[in-house]
Amino acid sequence: MIPYFPQPALTLGPVQIHAFGALAALAVVLGGRVIMIRAHRQGIPVEQMFRFSFWVYASAMVGAVVSKFIMDGPQSSLGVRSAGGIAGGFVAAMVWCRHRGLSLYESVRRLDIVAYAMPLAWMIGRLGCTLAHDHRGLASTSWIAVKFPEGPRYDLGLIEFLYLIPLTLLFKILDRRPRPVGFFLGLYGILYGGFRVWLDTLHIQPNRFIGGCVAVFFGVLFSLYAWRNPTPPPSSRSSPALPSSAPDSSARPSSTTPP
Repeated sequence: MIPYFPQPALTLGPVQIHAFGALAALAVVLGGRVIMIRAHRQGIPVEQMFRFSFWVYASAMVGAVVSKFIMDGPQSSLGVRSAGGIAGGFVAAMVWCRHRGLSLYESVRRLDIVAYAMPLAWMIGRLGCTLAHDHRGLASTSWIAVKFPEGPRYDLGLIEFLYLIPLTLLFKILDRRPRPVGFFLGLYGILYGGFRVWLDTLHIQPNRFIGGCVAVFFGVLFSLYAWRNPTPPPSSRSSPALPSSAPDSSARPSSTTPP
């Protein structure tokens, strides 16, 4: 059984920096860096991808807060729901791409880049949840349970953090070969959504399976899309980045696989 310890915090004069906040900021920075590097390699203007990612992130935060309020009621404390965040970010991404006149292929291409960075960013964020102990599950005496002051129980943030480590490594290994657009988006939806369905069985509150089921559903759809459109995305060598002032819409690349 894992011993309990309070959340680490760094005090700098009147300011106190908790581990959760610091790791959440680190997750945004590192995840954003992976997204920008990957977008550049695929010939997408970095400035355009930054605006897209900022819009998606801001909308995801709004969705996470709103879903927390809806699911837990007005009497709940201020917080976020990851399922609402993913839904809010996805809807915002499609609206942004539609507004810019991007094709379905180009829209999925940008979402696929974000999905590739998600396991790493989510893993760092869940480490913050682990240190903050803000996702306590059912009581248990399992070896992976935490000895909380009120009694041993599952720490769902810890379990998810441990799961995301091999998922991040898997994405890194699979990226050694060119993959069709939508591959990582579909894979993330299936693997992470399926895991969340199982994890919700350890949660104190019932009827929390909707988010995981929706993620699996869309994961299957995007996996089918990638299977039906096997052309890998263009690399920066075969498709140079357009100037940031160029129109966002672009033609679908030819079926020739980049070198």
